[in-house]
Amino acid sequence: MLMDVLPEVLPWAATAEAAETPALSVGLAVEDFAPTLFAFVGFLLLAPSWLGRIGAVLMGAGGAAKSTWKLLHAAWAIEVPWLDDLLFPLLAAGGLLLALSLHGSLRWWRWPLLIAGAAAGGLAVAERSVQPTFVFATVIVVWISVLGSVRAWRHGTALAAGLFPVSVLAVMALIPLRGHAASDALAFQWVQQGINTMAQGVFCLAAWLTYRAVRGHGTDFAHRADEFDAPAWPRHDERASYAAPSYSRRPDEGYSAPPPRQPAQPGRRRRD
Repeated sequence: MLMDVLPEVLPWAATAEAAETPALSVGLAVEDFAPTLFAFVGFLLLAPSWLGRIGAVLMGAGGAAKSTWKLLHAAWAIEVPWLDDLLFPLLAAGGLLLALSLHGSLRWWRWPLLIAGAAAGGLAVAERSVQPTFVFATVIVVWISVLGSVRAWRHGTALAAGLFPVSVLAVMALIPLRGHAASDALAFQWVQQGINTMAQGVFCLAAWLTYRAVRGHGTDFAHRADEFDAPAWPRHDERASYAAPSYSRRPDEGYSAPPPRQPAQPGRRRRD
């Protein structure tokens, strides 16, 4: 996915409107589903809540739409422009939801993301162009890798924390290749596609290591991270700590001894 995002947004690369569709082979179009699948699985594993998983599904749908468009174009010369145009809006919307979910799990402010997302959507509607979503999708996808690295580090997996930036740097290495004069050559496209698949595979591995680390630390991965300020009810093991303390027969065991019984007054029946 990132291979389709970064080179088209950065200033020294061609924009989507000006870029010409390079010749694609069927094999190359089929292989494009591999990095799409790696990225989707990585986003899904990284999502700490239902909100993030919805975002991961939207991002995966955007990548699948782009890959499907490539396959239709390469195999049957069928042009379905709206499939190609779905990539950036779905990446932007899904990336916003996933980033909000990760911000919630890290206890970071979410209002800057909401403002940026609203601004990008407003500009896209006002200008009747998907160009603002290009920029926002690029920023949000890179930011998700940053959030994943921070989350991995907090849960004690330095390897995953280092793999997230490696995946981004690998995709950025494609930018000069996309600007090369021979970038439309089939062999050159296979090199780019191989690097992209490797980058998304590294991202997926980093997300899996992070998921495993979070699960290993006993965090409720599915429900605790992101409830949009909803009250977090204590788990069963936490509720036990709220129970009334029991008295011990020995004061040195950590609890105070029970108060002594009051002697029964003369003439009254003692009630036990």
